[in-house]
Amino acid sequence: MRGAKVRLLAALAAVLLVLAACTSGSEPPSPPDRSERGSPRTPIPSPFQDSRFFYVDPEANVVSWLNGNRGDGRAGVIEERIARQATARWIGPGDNTHRRVSGFVNAAYALGQLPVLVGYNIPNRDCGNHSAGGARSADEYLRWVDVVARAIGDRPALIVLEPDAVIHFECLDEAGRQERKRILTAAVATLNRFATSTWVYLDGGDGAHNPADRVATGLAESGLGTGARGFAVNVSNFNSTEDAARYGNDLKRVLSTRYGIEAGFVIDISRNGNGSDGSWCNPGGRSLGAPPQVGGPGGADALLWVKRPGESDGDCGVGAGTSSGAFYPELAMRLINGD
Repeated sequence: MRGAKVRLLAALAAVLLVLAACTSGSEPPSPPDRSERGSPRTPIPSPFQDSRFFYVDPEANVVSWLNGNRGDGRAGVIEERIARQATARWIGPGDNTHRRVSGFVNAAYALGQLPVLVGYNIPNRDCGNHSAGGARSADEYLRWVDVVARAIGDRPALIVLEPDAVIHFECLDEAGRQERKRILTAAVATLNRFATSTWVYLDGGDGAHNPADRVATGLAESGLGTGARGFAVNVSNFNSTEDAARYGNDLKRVLSTRYGIEAGFVIDISRNGNGSDGSWCNPGGRSLGAPPQVGGPGGADALLWVKRPGESDGDCGVGAGTSSGAFYPELAMRLINGD
């Protein structure tokens, strides 16, 4: 009996060896699951469905100024022209990140409206210029993105991810550029995983200072094709809507023909009423843009107020002596009056 069992086991082993030899090289092994590394996912349904209006941030800096300055003769026009418009909520570092994001998104959802956020915490932010700061390391940044994504959850939202991060590759050494590409790609993957009804737009520059060929390469290497909806143009800049749309379509064409990436785009129109004079840092003579809207020229997904009018670009231009991101009624009135 024992000899029979041995012979049977030997026969089975021989059969397995033959099968292995027959199948060797005929089929490649199944590829590893790339879902955690930012591979393309099922497209997220449009957050614009159900005709949602954009949500007006009740905690914007302009609202805080109004609450403390109701007697100011400028308050009425600033409230009407700026505070009542839907602007993006910028999210940076801070212990209250989850509360600031979830509270904003939940309030919008309760009204059936669409919140717009800006993620702005990349390490070595703004190349150390007026908006310097950001996370202290790649790991800290990715933990922060995880908090933001989980705070949004399954509620519809738009997020513009890291203004200037791609167009500022030139201020980083090669190791820094590769790390930034890696963490932007990982950030897109995290937002796709946890913010399941959110369209993500990487920043694509303004076109006047950033050629489409170069920006397209940076976007393609930073996760644009692995789950982001597309890119944002003209963020915190002043180019006309028509010029920004032309650049958006140039960028779309390069992304499609060179990298096979079909992308949508949004345009920041908050301060482009008079177009650009070539300066980006608190230039005089600019004006408020049209109200935000779904859709736009050149097939834009939306026209948004990403930069919040009246908030300074930094200690420069007609905002000399001001701090980046802070609200100043003098700057607001210049945009309202176009001077």
